[in-house]
Amino acid sequence: MLVEPTRLVRLYVLILGAGLLLEGGGLLLVSTLALPLPVGTNDTRHNLLHVVWGIGLLAFLSTPQGRGATRVAWAALIFGAFYVALGVLGVLVDQPFGLLLGPGENVFHFVVGPLALVLGILALYVRRRDWAMRSR
Repeated sequence: MLVEPTRLVRLYVLILGAGLLLEGGGLLLVSTLALPLPVGTNDTRHNLLHVVWGIGLLAFLSTPQGRGATRVAWAALIFGAFYVALGVLGVLVDQPFGLLLGPGENVFHFVVGPLALVLGILALYVRRRDWAMRSR
């Protein structure tokens, strides 16, 4: 394999955590300062959700458990399931949980969620395959 799935899922979770924290935090700051931007920044709940996920993923990666390949894969799976569910709710329900989810937000959720699921499943599969080959 060109890139080991365990490293790839860890990198993806790191980028997700940092990106969500920066995006959510930046939009909260812009909204608080009432800066004029051509994008909607007034969904405080949604921005906070991104900040919480960003902090959670980064905090997890900084723990000893976050260094374990299997646990990082599971973190990606949990994140992916949540974001796919959020995307589905955003399509089926108007303002789920009070969140202002438009087409752009739903596309984002339907991209990052399934990608996290695929990478998490791939990392778990490769770890299990490698473990089975070593135990023969």
